[in-house]
Amino acid sequence: MRRQQSVPAPSRPWTPEEQDAYALALELAGLRPMTVTETMPLGIALEPGETAHRLVGLWLSIRVDGVWTVPEPCQVLITDRRLLVRLLSGDLVSMWWGAVVGFWPDLTAGYVVIDFGDGMARALRGPAIGCVAVAGMIRLYGVDALIGRPQ
Repeated sequence: MRRQQSVPAPSRPWTPEEQDAYALALELAGLRPMTVTETMPLGIALEPGETAHRLVGLWLSIRVDGVWTVPEPCQVLITDRRLLVRLLSGDLVSMWWGAVVGFWPDLTAGYVVIDFGDGMARALRGPAIGCVAVAGMIRLYGVDALIGRPQ
């Protein structure tokens, strides 16, 4: 019988945002019941069959002509198909997982850069960035990407 490996203890206590990212990883891996985020109170209509996993507050910057814009606070709805970003203006922007051509999570620095091949990479940052990193890794590379090198 193979013994299940335990998660190594962090060198410091996890923040609530880090705990939430860990919980999301377990949910998306099928190891914990899924938490579903209700979207109707947010005024957001999802596609049929689309599932919302988390709503987090982050900061968005866009690289335009090689220069990053000033970070803007935003709300990010993480679903199984996209990141739905509500800007300060109230506008909604969909960042579809299926359109991603580059994905660079750096949790130590606290950001994720997402490239859609349109010359304007997007950077999301903030304490809750772990949820975006987890959802992106699983959606783009599979659950195994969280425990090792993607195949």
